[in-house]
Amino acid sequence: MSNLKRIREASGLSQIKLAEASGVSPRMIQYYEQGVKDINKAQGITLYKIAQALNCKIEDLLDK
Repeated sequence: MSNLKRIREASGLSQIKLAEASGVSPRMIQYYEQGVKDINKAQGITLYKIAQALNCKIEDLLDK
């Protein structure tokens, strides 16, 4: 499971709610969670918006 999905579920947010809160499309969130897109290569602003919405650090979102 991706760090993004783990943190999102722990926050009690659906992909749609995270998308609304972050301004990142639901499709991109889904792609990052499924590994279709590599979150480690996401644009800084995208990571920042998601981290702000989840109240976590950008580093927490990155997969090792």
